Amino acid sequence: MTTRDGSVWASAAPAPAVLRAGAILEALAQARGRTMTPARLATAAGGIPRASVVNICAALHDLELVRAVDGGFVLGPGLLRLSQAYLDALDPVRAFREQVGRLGDREETLQLATVEGADVVYLAVHEGTVLMRPTSRTGARLPVTCTALGKVMLAGRTDDEVRELLADRVPFESRTPWSITTLDTLLAELRTARANGYAVDDQETAEGIVCVAVAVPETATDGRPFAVSSSLLKSQATPGRVAAVVELIGTVVRRMDGGRERLPGDV
Repeated sequence: MTTRDGSVWASAAPAPAVLRAGAILEALAQARGRTMTPARLATAAGGIPRASVVNICAALHDLELVRAVDGGFVLGPGLLRLSQAYLDALDPVRAFREQVGRLGDREETLQLATVEGADVVYLAVHEGTVLMRPTSRTGARLPVTCTALGKVMLAGRTDDEVRELLADRVPFESRTPWSITTLDTLLAELRTARANGYAVDDQETAEGIVCVAVAVPETATDGRPFAVSSSLLKSQATPGRVAAVVELIGTVVRRMDGGRERLPGDV
């Protein structure tokens, strides 16, 4: 959660109605498209009175942040407009889109993500010419512990900081038989990532998929962690192929930081 310390609104008191609106929107997001009646929303949003839920949803409906459907509510299209405006305002997203747009037709799919809490949040995806089973989409969240993106961003922290961040997540979520579930194993992976300059997810998020990721230099992100990744089929993830993908990602992230070296495929 963003701190207000030292800001011009440090003494502000959050408006209860706005907090309730946020809780309602979060409950609708967790419903994943299922219609939520006012009664169910009242419970899911933390015990908000049903009458308040209806009044708040009426206001959110006028703003197109929710839609009324079949006696209940779902998320509305106005959220897409707001989320797109948020992404457009992020310098790393703009820089990523600019640099991957210069790649031309390549088979690699590239993904930009950041960390929120102990989750990786995908911010942008550049589709390659070779389609594979998708493991990410813009807005999706995955645990930092089983993704190359998460590991390479965690590698920028000290071991003590990682322990504190993940203390309440041990044992870690296991998405495949290869997922890391212990803190000691993760810390060993982070040491390897620091030494190599990139991280690897070897079928830890999806079976048959290997992902590699490189962190975006902090000078390009005002200190907030961002990273770029690409995925390969396990059968194609030879050392040479992995090295080539790491080189491609590394060039993209360096150019996001203002470097002028050529991208592969530049003429």
